[in-house]
Parts: sequence; C-alpha cells; structure tokens
Amino acid sequence: MQLFNGDCFEVIKSIPDKSVDLCVSDCPYRLGSKGGGIIKKRDYLDYLEELDCCNFEPLQFLEAIKPKMKKFYLYAFCNKTLIYDYIKFANDNKYSFDVLCMAKTNPIPAYHNHHLSDLEYIILIKEKGTWFSNHKKMDDYRKFFITQCKRGFHPAEKPVELLERFVRVSCPENGVILDPFMGSGSTGVAAVKNHRDFIGIELDKKYFEIAKERINEAAMLNSIAYKSTVGRSD
Repeated sequence: MQLFNGDCFEVIKSIPDKSVDLCVSDCPYRLGSKGGGIIKKRDYLDYLEELDCCNFEPLQFLEAIKPKMKKFYLYAFCNKTLIYDYIKFANDNKYSFDVLCMAKTNPIPAYHNHHLSDLEYIILIKEKGTWFSNHKKMDDYRKFFITQCKRGFHPAEKPVELLERFVRVSCPENGVILDPFMGSGSTGVAAVKNHRDFIGIELDKKYFEIAKERINEAAMLNSIAYKSTVGRSD
C-alpha cells in the first residue's frame, strides 16, 4: 500500500509503467458556472476552485495513467458534461466502454425546468485482455447502484459497497488498484478489504489524513480477521 499527499499529475510520474491493474476514481467534475452533479454548496465549489478542479479536462488525466497500467482499465465517476470526453478517448484508443450509474433516493430537491439531479455516472473503459471475474454474486454485475446520500467524511464521498463491486469484478486478488483523486479513501478501503494492493493520491492534506486513517484501519481489521482464522479447524 502506498499513499501520497500531493498533486496526482506529479506523483503519477513516479509510478512504474505497466504496474497497475485497475484505476477506480471519483475524478473532478467540470462544474464551472453550470453546476453539475449533486454538489451545489457554495463553500464546496469555492474549495474545488482553490484546487483548480472546476474545469477538469479528462484527457490529461487519461493520458497520464495510460502508461502506468498493465492494460488500460478504468472506472471513473463523472457528470453528464464529461461523458463525451471519456467515450471519445475510448474510441480514439479502440478501447471498449460502458456507462454505469449511481442513483440517489434523496437528491437535492431542485427541479425548476429540469429533472432531478439524482444520477451520477461511472464510465468504464477497458482494453482488450483485461481481467474480469465471472464468479461473483449477480449484484456485482449490475450497471446501477441505489444509495441514499448521507453526510460522510467527504462532501462527494462514494459508497464503499459500490466500489467493492468494481474491485471484486475487475481486479485479481493481490492486484494493484490506483486512485489518483483519493479524497477520504473509500476506494482504498474497498481495495484492502478485498485483499488488493492500493496506490492512493490526494492533494488536500485534511482529506489525505482521513484517508490514511480509514485505510490503515481497514487493513488492520483485515489482518485481525485473517489471524483469527489461522489454525482454526472446522
């Protein structure tokens, strides 16, 4: 497990080429003046602007992680304004893609002249020959996930249960998962709970410390559970 507090575009340069099995990340959205997704709070938008995240361009990120992956394999959360960018990258590189979604049962009740913002999208991009398990529970293969928004460690935190689906289905045990926009560490928790190695990068010091604590705690609980089974006779 490797955790970095820094700019992902700089840290990624230090990751060996062809070393990552899967990337799972809640990448920045393109918010700007149009808003986007469920995030409408002015203080959080100000925070994102300080980190230069409101005008995110996926291509720079996609090209940065591409050489680091054994075969290109990505689950990226995004809002509808960025779907085209991800799909264009997939088509330009002759990768396959799919669109999954997370549906919120309690979205912000704002629907003047538009439908509720109750969906977030996950773009799956994969190169031919990537690993895929066909032996998990059926729910792990669903393209939608229903959740209730609740206050967590991070304003845009994603459910660990959803991230675990991606981990189980798309990364072999002991494989390496990368999250360049780690936030409060949910992807890392999902990875270590399922016995995968993890590389996480987060620019914000506050959330990096939260992520480190959560991931280390999950790893410790995994170790305790493993030790409790050693020598047990059925």
